[in-house]
Amino acid sequence: MERLKITLTIADYRHCVALCLRGHSHASTINRAQVLLALHDGVDISEVMRVLRVKRTRLWRLRKQYLQGGLNDALADRRRRS
Repeated sequence: MERLKITLTIADYRHCVALCLRGHSHASTINRAQVLLALHDGVDISEVMRVLRVKRTRLWRLRKQYLQGGLNDALADRRRRS
């Protein structure tokens, strides 16, 4: 069982919970918030992948984005290069 543990700040944790509960954001933003909450709670990677339907590389990238750029960077939609 592999885990990708991160520690969200209290403000970031509350923001992610609020995003998930309100449900007025884009589905992709809510999904990213759910992933961050799962990583914060230490949920097993395979369980996160199965339940939230994300790939392993997405988990690693999202974790990296949060650690390097903070919550806004991790939740932001990125335009793909053409």
